[in-house]
Amino acid sequence: MTYLATITSKGQITIPKAIRRAVALQEHSRVSVRAEKKGRRIVLEAAPTLLDLAGTFRPAKAYNAVKIREYMEKHYKRV
Repeated sequence: MTYLATITSKGQITIPKAIRRAVALQEHSRVSVRAEKKGRRIVLEAAPTLLDLAGTFRPAKAYNAVKIREYMEKHYKRV
């Protein structure tokens, strides 16, 4: 798909509706914008959400969640 868009005096563009639908962008969606070094091209990508990042980071050491919970209950007051 190729569409034309106009840059406003504030440097803004409107992403055509067909493209927003194709990549599932909704109102208030965040996008990542980058310029490619080769050629005159700007790339828009849907920004990852926190849920997209779930499971991508692993702790250096394995922790026992039950022991952590017991320690917290023993050493910290509830507010």
